[in-house]
Amino acid sequence: MPAVAERLYIVDGHGYIFRAHYGLMNSSRGERREVRLSTSEGMPTGALYVFSRMLMRLEEDFAPRRMAVVFDDKTGVRTFRAAMYPAYKATRKDPPEELQVQMDYFAKVVGGMGWPVLAVPGVEADDVIATLVEQARARDWEVVIFSADKDIMQMVGEHVSMIDALHQKTYTREEVIKKMGVPPEKIPDFLALVGDTSDNIPGIRGVGDKTAANLLEQYGTLDNLIAQNPVVPRISNKQPFGDPEQLERIQISRKLVELRRDVPLPVVLDDLVVGEWNLPELHQLFTELEFQVLVDKVKVRMPPADDVVVVPAPEIHQVASVAQAPDARIVVRADAIAELAAAARTAGRMAVTVELAPERLERAGLVAVVVAVGDLAPAYIPLGHRYIGAPAPPPPVDLAPLHAVLGDPAVAKVVHDAKTVIRAFAIAGVAVEGIVEDTMLAAFLLDPTAEAEPGEAAVQRLGGVLLPTRATIAGKARSSLETVPVERAAPWAGAITHALLPIAAQLPARLEASGLLALYRDIELPVARLLAEIERIGISVDTAHFKRLSAEVAGKLEELEHRIYEAAGTTELNIGSPKQLGELLFDKLGLDTKGVKRTKLGWSTEADTLEALVDAHPVIRPILDHRELMKLKGTYLDALPPLVNPATGRVHTTFNQVVAETGRLSSQDPNLQNIPIRSELGRKIRRGFVAAPGHVLIAADYSQIELRILAHLSGDPLLGSAFRDHVDVHTQTAAEVFSVPREQVTAEQRRIAKAVNYGLSYGQSDVGLARALDVTRTQAAEYSRRYFQRFPTIHKFMEDIVTLARAQGGARTLLGRWRPIPNLTSKSPQARHAAERMAQNTPMQGAGADLIKLAMLATARRITRENWPVRMLLTVHDELVFESPPSLADEVGAALQQEMESVYQLSIPLEVDIGIADNWADA
Repeated sequence: MPAVAERLYIVDGHGYIFRAHYGLMNSSRGERREVRLSTSEGMPTGALYVFSRMLMRLEEDFAPRRMAVVFDDKTGVRTFRAAMYPAYKATRKDPPEELQVQMDYFAKVVGGMGWPVLAVPGVEADDVIATLVEQARARDWEVVIFSADKDIMQMVGEHVSMIDALHQKTYTREEVIKKMGVPPEKIPDFLALVGDTSDNIPGIRGVGDKTAANLLEQYGTLDNLIAQNPVVPRISNKQPFGDPEQLERIQISRKLVELRRDVPLPVVLDDLVVGEWNLPELHQLFTELEFQVLVDKVKVRMPPADDVVVVPAPEIHQVASVAQAPDARIVVRADAIAELAAAARTAGRMAVTVELAPERLERAGLVAVVVAVGDLAPAYIPLGHRYIGAPAPPPPVDLAPLHAVLGDPAVAKVVHDAKTVIRAFAIAGVAVEGIVEDTMLAAFLLDPTAEAEPGEAAVQRLGGVLLPTRATIAGKARSSLETVPVERAAPWAGAITHALLPIAAQLPARLEASGLLALYRDIELPVARLLAEIERIGISVDTAHFKRLSAEVAGKLEELEHRIYEAAGTTELNIGSPKQLGELLFDKLGLDTKGVKRTKLGWSTEADTLEALVDAHPVIRPILDHRELMKLKGTYLDALPPLVNPATGRVHTTFNQVVAETGRLSSQDPNLQNIPIRSELGRKIRRGFVAAPGHVLIAADYSQIELRILAHLSGDPLLGSAFRDHVDVHTQTAAEVFSVPREQVTAEQRRIAKAVNYGLSYGQSDVGLARALDVTRTQAAEYSRRYFQRFPTIHKFMEDIVTLARAQGGARTLLGRWRPIPNLTSKSPQARHAAERMAQNTPMQGAGADLIKLAMLATARRITRENWPVRMLLTVHDELVFESPPSLADEVGAALQQEMESVYQLSIPLEVDIGIADNWADA
């Protein structure tokens, strides 16, 4: 099998349950036996026992790293199949009573083993499985499905197999054909013809498996059968495809058996990681069910000699100046919560952290709130732990005193990640005011080269308190404390929260000493609150538009695949496999490998490599185009509709404030920063982001802001005069570089000048410029020479930046943001040159990031001051997007333009373009 990036295992949860109930093949005697077990109180447990053993066997045999156990939803929400055909599954009998009483326990077993569990309201498990397979295919992952369901066989194919554990049978494409008589992709047509009595799917009366397989072999597809309406011997209605009644039955059957592959999922593939066993939870569960054999299996994994259910709290080591935290209190009583709130009011200062459920933030609930006040023991308030014996959360009325103090701006709050704290409480309907310190933002400003740190890492670096990692407490690869016993979670989370208070007391002096206090207080902290609100609001998307666009791109991908196969001279090629592409290009086609890197998979086929070879063979360009379309299809067209929150009907991206060292914001789930702006497909993607009914979008975009910052910082007279005189700056540069009057500049010369303007102002090398312009390195070097000859002030400014950065060890932005750049004195020319380019582009990119944040704050204040019903929806690069009633749009747009153009006084005027439309592309 070709090498794949990842392997995802999917278990058909209900399939496993019924297999467990109706018997398991006795591996020692080769006969079926019925497992009948019950507790001493008479509760049946046989299916649970066998189910648990089946999962453990699966873990032993396959050691899965990525996994999903998928169950049918039991919320009672009507499925689309039942809505379309009320008779669907209407004749199915309820599971036997002895199985029904066990149903609530199966997911607990799976969760205790650290396996992700999925069940989507109103959607059958088969459709969830199909969606997972489709998403994994898009990323070239291998998929192994544990099921015996013939419906799921339609998903089998390259990189996708299905295992029937009961009969120890693995189904590949070939094995599916042997069993069903048709390949996987024809199974929906096959089942539509034969029907399914267990699901009450009608099919065609008299058509059995063999007849259906023969018809599809002869005519290819169900659509062809309907179109040609052949005579079918040996059935009562010889031409069923011409009978309106039969035709309706066939078409309904086809819709019922075809699996949905676009179900909105509450998780992304990267979340489906197997964690470690929750030993206390499994010990308690198996003890309750009286599974002594399984209790013993759990004990083997537990710490030696301690036959305990609750794992001891982690030891906290003090290594520096912050005092050891007192033991955390688990607070659930109303009087204790009221006393905590009163203590916070008296002290006037409190630290607050939150623990969240593992779902996407807009859907996640609070698992716990942790509060520290002065020298009091930190309080751990459990609100959403999920395990047998977990404490019930306090009722809302008991939490009211805490909510009141959280909303009181007179009580100062210290947090780690203000944006998440604000959003988490907002989801619960609680406002948080008075946040004065955020240790995450402060730590990032002091050292932006460090990755964004979780709370335990931040208190170690800033305060010297050494704590176990979250993975040690929650289990490997888990992010939530949801299933961790509160006795274990509270001391750890309490120690983090308690440490924030003394750390925060030191932050202002440290930030002041580094020249960062104003940036922290006046920009980053208020921006965090604004981002929380933007994330909460979200933006509407036209899901039908994305589905149409996805189908359109799928057609283009198919055309590209034909071109690739034709140019390559073979169809035996997985276009998404770098290994196979490398073998095709460099081994079979014999392309020049000079300068091509080798990876552990073979020859590199990264974009830069292929771009350099684009003229070497006609197969290269369609491969690059195919790769780009696949990326956009997977990242946006197919991924966006499932990200729509059903409660709001909007997409809620997550902004990252502590990732880019220049201070630029980024976003994820979805990543709105990387949508191509100038390509036709990029514009079509943006057209899918729409205003809410009765509203329009207002887009406010800074024009050439980084070049204006360069003109301001360098003081270059030619570049400055072009902006002041409102001359097209790229035409002006072309006139200077090519020594022609402005009115004689050609479109090609302007294109080259534009690439030179942006590239060289960011320290781009001759090699990089050559690649951007698709010219030789010699030609690119000549453009660089002419540019700096005509703009000597910019040339000197760039040299001075590097000299200053080398002396200081880094670079600063217009508003004082500091970026350490350690390799400026490296002995490696490659590392040193990269550091020099970093020093050159930091002042422009960093100032641009600071100015868009100032613009966010200024426009938000103006909207509040005017009391307009206008909301900020997005911040993307140098652009802000708002939602407004149409009647106010012109007035609001003019005001936003005024605010943004006056946020900071440069020697070069800032200009903002305003667009108004019902979608983002046209705004």
